[in-house]
Amino acid sequence: VILDTETTGLKVGEIIEIALINGVGDVLLNTYVRPSAPIPPDSTRIHGITDADVMRAPTWMDVSVQVLERIADRDVVVYNATYDRSMMYQSGERQPLMEKIVWRDVARWHCAMEQYAVFWGDWNDYHRSYRWQKLTDACLQQHIPDPDAKAHSALGDCLRTLALLKCMAQVEVES
Repeated sequence: VILDTETTGLKVGEIIEIALINGVGDVLLNTYVRPSAPIPPDSTRIHGITDADVMRAPTWMDVSVQVLERIADRDVVVYNATYDRSMMYQSGERQPLMEKIVWRDVARWHCAMEQYAVFWGDWNDYHRSYRWQKLTDACLQQHIPDPDAKAHSALGDCLRTLALLKCMAQVEVES
């Protein structure tokens, strides 16, 4: 499955939108999530999600059960897996009655961003690793058209990640 989230912040935050799709693009989950605190204006400028959008959404405690059901013991691909998984932890910490979930152990996690960095091959001597590319930049680099979902939406970014995975797999097959 492919997973993506939108959040209230980059370093510290909560999930306010999450989507999961399977390997052919079928939507397994696509929902807003009501955070415990207001969404900062800087975050809204990035993804366009407002407090009004999430006012009647389920909480992370409710949504996490659905996520668990859909990813348990599966391969989960995320464009920046470390970030999204850390937001899953942080969102759980904001729910006082929620049982702590060790997301790292629930599924087999794969980072499409790290794989694409190697695929693209832009080496950084200082960091001694390949440079990460933004998902939208990676799609432009591979001439992947926009799906019928906006960038910086959880579903849109899941669909972009799937298209990028297919592109990388096709190049590998042709090589």
